[in-house]
Amino acid sequence: MFLKKLHDLFYLKPHFTIFLTVVIAILCFIPSERIPDVTDDKTAHFVAFAILGFSWFMFLKNYVKVAIGLSFFAVFIEVVQYLLPVSFHRAFDLLDILADILGIFIGFAVAFVFNKVVK
Repeated sequence: MFLKKLHDLFYLKPHFTIFLTVVIAILCFIPSERIPDVTDDKTAHFVAFAILGFSWFMFLKNYVKVAIGLSFFAVFIEVVQYLLPVSFHRAFDLLDILADILGIFIGFAVAFVFNKVVK
């Protein structure tokens, strides 16, 4: 029952997925001192984009569109971080983009398994 409700949260409406995307974008654009130092940067990117990959695939149901869209989003984040003031302690990092892309595909794998379990 819980899995079915979780499935419907992502599958039927984009509201939660859009909310997650906005929260992750905000976290990527605020000064790094304001973010709790819970894990390293690459792990945070990986987990964030795994969540986005899962949630956007559950809504759009199209691997190609989600992969392309989130890949552009990952590059966009890094470009914006490059343009932020030095005081934000943010920088462009290709390894962040790689972690994002790996996260996207792990999110797809989790969505695939999740859909098999729920259906």
